[in-house]
Amino acid sequence: MTYTQNKLKCAVFDLDGTLINTLTDLKNCCEYLMKKHGSFFPHSEDDYKLYVGNGIKKMIERAFEHTLSEDELNLYFSEFMSYYNEHMLDNTDAYEGMREQLAILKEKGIKLSVVTNKAESAAIGMLETIFGKGVFDVIVGQREGLPAKPDPAGVYKVLKELGCSKDEALFFGDSNVDMQTAINAGVKAVGVTWGFRSYEELKALSPYKIINSPSEISELY
Repeated sequence: MTYTQNKLKCAVFDLDGTLINTLTDLKNCCEYLMKKHGSFFPHSEDDYKLYVGNGIKKMIERAFEHTLSEDELNLYFSEFMSYYNEHMLDNTDAYEGMREQLAILKEKGIKLSVVTNKAESAAIGMLETIFGKGVFDVIVGQREGLPAKPDPAGVYKVLKELGCSKDEALFFGDSNVDMQTAINAGVKAVGVTWGFRSYEELKALSPYKIINSPSEISELY
């Protein structure tokens, strides 16, 4: 089937590094854990850009430089989530121009969704606070029984609930995990360079498009 732009009906977004900049709060919450447990691994925000993308537990594991036992990791994850739920919006907000772009897409009748490796409850709370309730038609986060990205299960779930085919959607993300997720799902990948990873990382997976500003999102529809 030939791809044509006017067929597009859906936008599937990654969350961290794509819709919103969560980096400072993620770093601060990891450092809270380190101080609480009497250890400290100094990492910059650029380091944390490489630690995110595969879920909170994997980020903690990387931030602690793989020194934690499985029991410690599970405990730290629980403590992180409790603290993060109270502080996840201290410094976090939408990327400049993102609210306007989502409004344009909605005016065009495009269905909006999110597929993230962030815990689903945190993702929903964050999105509704920053963008408002009802902006996104479907939000799929980390939940029991659903494999994390780059497994395509979350994208498949979104497309089914939205009533969209693979040809009718674009998947926006800032990392190789996102590009691989789109590839695995058979959906056109759009890499965004304003997030946590480099142009080179995105380009290596040959996405359909790479864009450099949120203002370019609506131009694809």
